[in-house]
Formats: sequence, C-alpha cells, structure tokens
Amino acid sequence: MIFLCKAVDVPVGRAKRIARGRKPAVAVFEVGGVFHATADQCTHGTALLSRGKIIDGVLICPLHAGSFDLVTGAPVDPPCDEPLAVYRVELRDDGIYADVPD
Repeated sequence: MIFLCKAVDVPVGRAKRIARGRKPAVAVFEVGGVFHATADQCTHGTALLSRGKIIDGVLICPLHAGSFDLVTGAPVDPPCDEPLAVYRVELRDDGIYADVPD
C-alpha cells in the first residue's frame, strides 16, 4: 500500500488528484464518509476523472459523460465500455493509503 494524501485534503463530493511523476495519476474521492481511489484517466479517452462528478455512486467522465461505478469500476453509461481501475483503500490515522500498482 502506498500513501496517497491526508484525509482532510480530499474535498467532499469532489476529487483530489494525486500526481505520481511518470506513473499514472490516481483520483481520490470521499463520498458519504467513505474514501475511494481510482485511476485518474478515463478508459474511453484522455479525460481526467478527478474533474468528473459523482452522482449516486457513479463517477461521470467530464469529456463524454460516460460513467463508471465508483466501487467496482464497471462501466455504467456509454461511451465507456472498459472497466476503470479501482484500488482498495485504507484509512490509517489521518492518511489515505491504497493498493496502487507501480
């Protein structure tokens, strides 16, 4: 597990983008007191999902309005048809950690 950010740095209902140098960025969300981490790039295009909206547990891509289930990463609405990478998250003290592959 890697440290992503402090819990207080994640805005409620929006995302915190975690840039990782040459590694793919991660988007961290807090919804209803639960933290989620996903790949930040949409599987359909080059949009940053950290700029998307979350409605009823569905992450909506800001580019073409396709969407993903925030918990499973499954595509919900076209044009998204490939699953989104989601990462297991742990809250330790005030830090958010996730199983993000290198």
